[in-house]
Amino acid sequence: MISEIHARLQSLGRTYDRLIELQADRQLYLVGGALRDILLYRPPQDFDFAVAGSAIEFARQFAQKIRGKLVILSEEDDEARVVYRKKITFDFNGLGTASIEADLMRRDFTINALALKLPAGEYIIDPYGGQEDIKRKLIRPVTDNTLARDPLRLLRAFRLALELGFTIDSAIEHQGANVSLARTAPERIGMEFMRILNNSGATDCIKRLIVLGRLVEIMPEMSALLEEPELREHTLRTFIKIEELLNTPGFFSRFQPEWNSYLNQDPPRAPLLKLAGLLHDIAKPHTRFINESGETHFYGHDSLGARLAVKIGYERLRLSRLQVRILRTLVREHMRLHLLATAPELSDRAIRRFFRDLGSEALGLMILCYADGWATAGRTIHLEDTITRMLNQQRMENARRRIKRLVTGHDLIALGMKPGPVFKVILQELEDLQIEGKITTKEEGIEYLKSYLKSRPQ
Repeated sequence: MISEIHARLQSLGRTYDRLIELQADRQLYLVGGALRDILLYRPPQDFDFAVAGSAIEFARQFAQKIRGKLVILSEEDDEARVVYRKKITFDFNGLGTASIEADLMRRDFTINALALKLPAGEYIIDPYGGQEDIKRKLIRPVTDNTLARDPLRLLRAFRLALELGFTIDSAIEHQGANVSLARTAPERIGMEFMRILNNSGATDCIKRLIVLGRLVEIMPEMSALLEEPELREHTLRTFIKIEELLNTPGFFSRFQPEWNSYLNQDPPRAPLLKLAGLLHDIAKPHTRFINESGETHFYGHDSLGARLAVKIGYERLRLSRLQVRILRTLVREHMRLHLLATAPELSDRAIRRFFRDLGSEALGLMILCYADGWATAGRTIHLEDTITRMLNQQRMENARRRIKRLVTGHDLIALGMKPGPVFKVILQELEDLQIEGKITTKEEGIEYLKSYLKSRPQ
């Protein structure tokens, strides 16, 4: 295995050669996750190194040699990162006066507390039994205060368990029950939490975070919902169904092209869908209304929920503007499909308006609504029929839209209209009429316009 590790490093070619050239007489070790991944026969996503002397200065020289981008992670802790061609990441931390064994003791889990001396180390330095834990598929803390030193390690443990298919040692949950994420930077929490959601099988992790009291620390706005058993269970059932659909599309498999197109967007939609599943009813405890007949309603919980979701996205998880916009849309509109499905009549125009308003998030909203409905009443054939009709119509209209518009803005100007917001309204109306087959020639479109102008208030 040692030869395989060296071979993997040498496969980096000149990049690795430059690293060894810089090493000179100083101690340099490959440590942590890259070593673990190679032992698991997984391609490393990044490479971690411990280096004697100044790690920041070493990283600066390395970045210059390979023309990479230098990022100072922490001057206080002497940590730096070099990003090469936006694909490979090299992290460096300084040993200072400490030994490599002392450095490994500061790491999070035994499976990451491994080191190999470069360039020609003949054995893996493993003072805490990490190789054995890799064989046992166990995530175990290095020391009794591993999580106390950095509570974010609790989320990292859950994320690694999902990514690697490992089991979490009971010592981690014991430590996790006695630490707080309250002082952990939101950026770090958001990154780990979204990576958890990006993995299949995150339901168990969410349940354990609830039991440990950590989910409400991550998103305090969920506290009222989590305190109500019925709402909490409905939220979890919705989350479970979203995960099931993402793993096996089931009903949605008949729309595989749309499914693939939606999920292959950037930023990744799967974690945002799951987050929307957790937050879609977040405002129900704040909007509950019981009328004179004893019926319970939650008027406005969708719009208030969207505002809370925005706060969580920006303040608690530090998501990007686009991620927050998507999350807000999903939460705000999560009742829309139910209203369409239960309407006395669903018109073609209402369907077009749905896809026009939702844009690239239309299918995601359908998945969320489907999971929400399933969590409430199980499989609902009527909802499936509505989704099927809507997606089939959208397919046909997408094909029709390849036909050139019969009437354009130039025609409106030629009729004496001044460009403005009304242009969009009129052209959309004409497009609807064209799709419906009510306008088949440019002349018919112009006649419609003339009639419209005559009837318009002056």
